[in-house]
Amino acid sequence: METALARLRAKTDQELCILVARQLRRSRKLAARGAYQDAARDFLTARDLLSVADIPAPERARLERLMREVRQTIELPITAVA
Repeated sequence: METALARLRAKTDQELCILVARQLRRSRKLAARGAYQDAARDFLTARDLLSVADIPAPERARLERLMREVRQTIELPITAVA
């Protein structure tokens, strides 16, 4: 039973990893079109999902790097206007 739960958790974490990456790519595309509020919403969703997923360190580092890039994309136009 415990191994079945461990496999299920591993699969769920992998699916969360895929979902986080999709949300970040979507956020970047939305920001490129000027939809900054929608981009920020997707970014925050990705951040929240990443915080609960038990992802291996190399994959987490890749996603966090992508997250920093997306965050700069979202923040840059906002600060350029101000």
